[in-house]
This record gives sequence, structure tokens and C-alpha cells, in this order.
Amino acid sequence: MFGYVRANLNDLSEQEKARYRAFYCGLCQSLGERHGQRGRMALSFDMTFLTMFLGSLYEPEERSGEMRCVPHPARPHPFVRTEITDYAADMTVALSYYKCLDDWQDDRKPAAKAGADLLARRYDVVKERWPMQTAAIEASLQELSEVEKRRDESPDAAAGAFGRLMGGLFVMKDDYWRGALRAFGTSLGRFIYLSDAACDYDKDKKSGSYNPVVLMGRAPEDMRDVLMQTLGAASTAFESMPMLRDEHILRNVLYSGVWQTYNESMEKRKDGEKRG
Repeated sequence: MFGYVRANLNDLSEQEKARYRAFYCGLCQSLGERHGQRGRMALSFDMTFLTMFLGSLYEPEERSGEMRCVPHPARPHPFVRTEITDYAADMTVALSYYKCLDDWQDDRKPAAKAGADLLARRYDVVKERWPMQTAAIEASLQELSEVEKRRDESPDAAAGAFGRLMGGLFVMKDDYWRGALRAFGTSLGRFIYLSDAACDYDKDKKSGSYNPVVLMGRAPEDMRDVLMQTLGAASTAFESMPMLRDEHILRNVLYSGVWQTYNESMEKRKDGEKRG
């Protein structure tokens, strides 16, 4: 379910694009330092959003500069890092590890098994550093697995389990903001899960894989109202927090960027029906 939480670059200024990419490069740098090249393979803009989101709330000291990397050795790239970048790097490894396990269990892909094996030791390190967050991930994924096995027809069951995973991910500290952060992450996670189910509708219907939207008997393009309601809960939590740093970028992601994958998928489906 990577790839949903990204900025709509068309609506960002050049300065905002540069800062957004600098956080992405900072996360890449942190992944390399903390988890090696195998960690860098899990780099995503989804976790870049987590870095900027928590950074906006807590306003930690930033460290910036330029770096060269293996994928782009020709010229240095600007980066921005904070203490939250390292947290996001660890959570990236945790999610990637479980994604590999899930892909192996679902499809028996050898590459997924190899990926999980490579990340297993790094996950153990992350688990020792962040026991509360990894416990939430493990419990939520176990719950999600049980929902999928019994093929629960209610979209709330699976979306709720994934929402609780994301809710735990956003709670970096056990402090005053934990309630609002958990509420935001939970609602965003529900949105991601239901968006992913809508986008995978045709593939899952053909293969028989578990998909609550298929089981509901509802067309994926008709899920927009449900998705808007779910994202509305995330927006309410977001607006309750004093987000000042990078506010426009965060709003861009939350109110526009997260819709891009769903909109693109529905357009492709519409074009396919016309050709069919």
C-alpha cells in the first residue's frame, strides 16, 4: 500500500518542491546510515510525509546540506534531516519487512521471501528501539490477516485494522498530542486501505483475492463518498493540531495528493470500459 501519500507536485511552488525532495533525500540518507542499502530499497514518499508531518508539529532542529548517493552519483542533492527522519527510517524498514512477508504469504514470490530475509535482522533492531510502535504494527497485521481469512464482507473490519496500524505509526511520543495523532493516522490508514481496495477491484475480482469493495458488490468509482467521509475524519484531526512548518505542503498531500492514485486508477478503468 505504498504510493498513496504523496504530494501533488503540480500545485507546489518550485521552492516547495525542492524542500519536499530534500526531506525525501534526507530519509534516504538516514535509511542508508541506519540500515544499509537494503534499507534504502524501501524508500518512499509516504514516509517522507510522516517526517514532515511530525516535524511540523514538534518543530525539531533541522540539519541540511548536500549529498551524493549511489542512484544519483553525478551531482550532490540537497537534504534535510531531523531526529524524526531517523524515526521514519526505522518505521520504513518495519513496514517494508511486513510487506515482503505479506507478498510471500499471498503470492509465494521468491523475491518477497528474499526481501523479508534480508530485512529480518534490521526489523529486530527497530523492534528493540520502538517496542510500542512495532507491537501496534504486529497486532494490527495479525487482526487484518484474520479478517481476510474469514473474508469479512464489512469494509470497516479490514480498514479499521489497517487504520490502527497507521494510528500507532504516527504516535512517536507518548505525550499530549498522542490522541490527535492516533486519530489522524487511523483515519488516513482507513482511507489508504479502502483506496487500495478500490484500485485493486478488477484484479482481485478476477483472482478471487480478498477485497471488501468486491464483497460489498459496489463499483470502485462509487467509493468516492466513503473515501471523502473517511478522509474528513483525518482532516478534522489535522486541523486540531498547530501545524505551521511546511503547512502548505502538508495540506497539498492531505487534500489533493492522496487522491492521485485513486483518480488515476478510476480514469484507467473508465478508458478500459470505453475501449471494451
